[in-house]
Formats: sequence, structure tokens, C-alpha cells
Amino acid sequence: MRTVASISLAVMCLASAAHAQPIDPFTARGIDLVPIKFTPTMESGLALEGGELQLTRSYLLQALLDFNVGILAAKNGNERIGDLMPFRADLHIMGAYQLHPRVEVSADLPITIGQVNNFALLEQQGFSTPPPAPAGLGAPRIMGRLQILKQSEFPIVGLAAVLEMRIPIGDQKSFLSDRGFVFAPRLAVERMIGPVRILGNIGWRLRTAPGRFINLYVAQEFTLGGGAIIDLPNFSRFQSNQLVAELNLSTPAEAPFTFSEAEALKTPFELLIGARTQFAGKWGAQLAVGKGLGPNGYGRETIRFALSLTYSHVPEPDDDNDGIPNNVDGCPDQAEDKDGIEDTDGCPEAREPDRDGDGVPDKIDQCPDTMGLQELDGCPDKDGDQIPDNVDKCPDVPGTPDLNGCPPPEDEEEVVLESERIRINNQILFEFGSDRIDPRSFKLLDEVGSVLTKNPDVGPVLIEGHTDNVGSREANMSLSKRRAMAVVKYLTGKGIAPKRLRSEGYGFDKPIATNDTPLGRAKNRRTEFKLVDEIEEKPQEKPAPK
Repeated sequence: MRTVASISLAVMCLASAAHAQPIDPFTARGIDLVPIKFTPTMESGLALEGGELQLTRSYLLQALLDFNVGILAAKNGNERIGDLMPFRADLHIMGAYQLHPRVEVSADLPITIGQVNNFALLEQQGFSTPPPAPAGLGAPRIMGRLQILKQSEFPIVGLAAVLEMRIPIGDQKSFLSDRGFVFAPRLAVERMIGPVRILGNIGWRLRTAPGRFINLYVAQEFTLGGGAIIDLPNFSRFQSNQLVAELNLSTPAEAPFTFSEAEALKTPFELLIGARTQFAGKWGAQLAVGKGLGPNGYGRETIRFALSLTYSHVPEPDDDNDGIPNNVDGCPDQAEDKDGIEDTDGCPEAREPDRDGDGVPDKIDQCPDTMGLQELDGCPDKDGDQIPDNVDKCPDVPGTPDLNGCPPPEDEEEVVLESERIRINNQILFEFGSDRIDPRSFKLLDEVGSVLTKNPDVGPVLIEGHTDNVGSREANMSLSKRRAMAVVKYLTGKGIAPKRLRSEGYGFDKPIATNDTPLGRAKNRRTEFKLVDEIEEKPQEKPAPK
């Protein structure tokens, strides 16, 4: 019967007699004893890459400490005699940058700052080999990620191709680097269901030179992983809180899925659980705990701890790519012409008459003598309800589009529970082009939360985000999803259980009014609360009438 040892001393006797072998199994090494690495990419899991990318010019910098206990066990026959490598601590300096809406590049510089060996076990058995160094440089990693499908375009999943290359300039004799280059192409898939993101990776790890130490042999591997990221409510100064759990596996091509009986070809298999947060603006932190699954040995450590400090930047959306974010761009769908005249307002300078100077030419300005907003066809909005004054029947009091800008009657309930939905008799307002909820809508959302609290059996509730047609379909689809998720986060922050909420964004695909007028667009910018069955992820759409 084959043993399950990571390093079998019984096999050593046979190996030492094979003097004709081109590779000395005692001295070759070239095996990185921590094969499953944390990812440097953005919007991803712990070791898994996500299938969705960030906005162009986003970046992430990260310093990660990775502590591994029990990474190379030894047996004499069937008797476990200890750990040849009891402990290792690595520092990873990592960074990622979004070059293009569909292309991200990232890198990882690993440095082993301390490792402990117990090669005295080999001496006690009558075998001598130089011990590894206590510290050294690992194999740097360079990665590229290409967006193939976005969930906003293809509603089933987001899909990205990932290519990783490990450069063998690290200390190969000290188990810090492979002997040759390592190329690891893989596919990353992602599916968002409410506050949960499901991740999956599948790929291949190609080594240009195998690694070997005594009986352990590491060459080509098939890689597989799956996990989930759960968004949590914000708490005090801790924002963008998440829980992450994932399983990662890499198994030799020569003998796949060697979990319990394998002398030479091992299957690294690991469970990782972590939590991350943003606690000071762009600064964040991540804590993770890991455990190898199966007999201890290569790729199945006794226990693993990782702590990282991150600094990230995600620019505001910029649909016209003029370098001025939508939230401050006066013309978010028209690029600034950079002619030296008012180049910071985001609008190309009008060559046609503009009497009120609001950047909207008189021929399309619905209020040509009064300075207004580009989003409202050049008309002002005194009460801030996003309905222009020229069509607002109550221009001095915030109101709803359904009542032509007037507020609902005082004796009418703002939130009503119905058989198929939670009806709101007002509008949830967001900043133009942003997923930031207008503070004036907090009271309305509190009422929705109160209804859900008083009716614990109601739900799940699908929160739908809808937009007008200003801007591209891709941008509006993303905006509507982010707005729906912002409502989910607000309600969970008020104590509503995340399992009772779902979210989805439809962009401008489901208008309820014309998009040709400011009032119609205001009606289409809406948030709806639908009651769905437990077994449904989202309500089934009725077929269009023929």
C-alpha cells in the first residue's frame, strides 16, 4: 500500500541509489511550498479572480503578510516523524491597474522574510542535504485579465480570461521558486445574486521545468476553485464590508485528484475564509484564515493566516472619456473639447447662441433665458426633485413625477404593502449619474424598512433599479445595478436580513414613460420593490404581447 507522506523516507533509499538519474532528487528542489497564492487583482476573492473588472484608471496597492504552518511533513514508512518545514512567513507587495474597460494588469513581488526548517529529521535518519535559507526572494508574478463578457451585457455571468506568469528568479534551493517559468492561463466566471457574488476559476498550470525533492514531484497541474463574496452592511467608519469563502485545488495532470494515496504526485487543496473592509477612505484591510484539506503536506498546510493593508482608487464613471467624472461633468455624454476655454466643466463650448450661459445651446434649451441643468434640458430645478421648473406644477415644493412635481397628499401613506409589491408613493432620489442616495430619501427608505420589520414573513423583495436613456446602455445598466445595491445596503444597515433582499438593474430597458421629455425621464428614473417567491432569484418576465 502506498503511503500518504509528503516526504517518504522509505522512498529516499531507492532514490539515493539511482545515481544515473539526470536530476538529483535531493538537490533539485525548485518547488514553491506555498503553491496557492493570494490574488493581486481587483474586485476578486482571496486566491480566486473575479469575472468582472473595475473602471478604467482604477488601481489597487496591497502589502500582504502570509503565515503558513506545517507546509512539508515527513514520514518514515507509515509513521509521521514531523515537519521538515514547520513555518514560513512571506511578504507580498502587490498592485493592479485597469488599463482599459476590458483589460487589467497586476503583479506580485513575494519575499520570504522568515522560514524555519527541521532538516535535522533527515540527519537523524542518516541522510544529509543542505537546509534551505531562512529568507529570500520568491518568484515574481505578472498577470493580465481580459473581460470577455460582462453581466450587464450577458445577464447570466461575467467572464474573464486570466494569464499568470511566474518568473523563476527566486531561491529555488530554498523552496521559494519553481525551477522554470510557470504559465497559468485560466477562466474566471462570476454571477451576482443580490448581495452575493459567486466566483469560479478553472485553468492549467504549465511548468517549463518540473520541481523535485526526494519523492515529491511537481509538474503540470489542472487548477480549479470556487467561492463566494457576501456584501455586509456598513458599520460606523467601516465601509464596503465583505465576507469571503473559497476552495482552491490544483491537481497533477499525471495522476489527477491524488488526495489520500500518493507518494510523489500531490494535490494541493485548501479552504480559505476571510473578511475585508474600507476603514479610512481609500485605505482598507483584509484578514484571512486557511486550512489544507486532507493529509498534511505539499499544498495542504496545517494552518494559514494572512493580513493585508490595501490602498485603492476607483474613479467616478466617465461615459464620454474626457477625464471629467459624470458627477461633475456638465455634459456626461459629450466630451470636453479642451480648447482652453472652460475646460473643466465637461462641456464642449457652444458655438451656437447660449443666452443664459448654462452650456445648453438656445435652440435646444427649454429655458433659454434662465440658467439651468444640462440633464433637465437647460431648465432650473428650485426644489431639487429632479423635475424642471417649466413642467413642475409645484416648483417650490419637492414632489413626484407621477403628480407632475407635486407632493402626495398628507393623508396618503408613503409606503403601502400590496400582494405583489411594496408600493412607494414618492421617488427615491439619487445624485445625477451616481449611486449615492439623496439624504432626502432616507426617510422614505426608513418607511420601507419599517414595513419589512413589521412583516417578517414578507419577501424576498427584489429591488429593481431603472434609469432614463441619457448615456450609453452599458453605463445605465451598471448605474441601475449599483443604485439597486445601494438600496439593499441601506436597508441591511437598518437591520433587514440580507437573505430577504435581492437586487437587479435594468438600465433603460423597461421605461414606463417617454424618454423624450424631462418629466418622462424623471418617471423612468425609479426604484421598485417587487415581492418574489422563495425559489426564484428574480421575477419571471411576462412575454411581450404579439
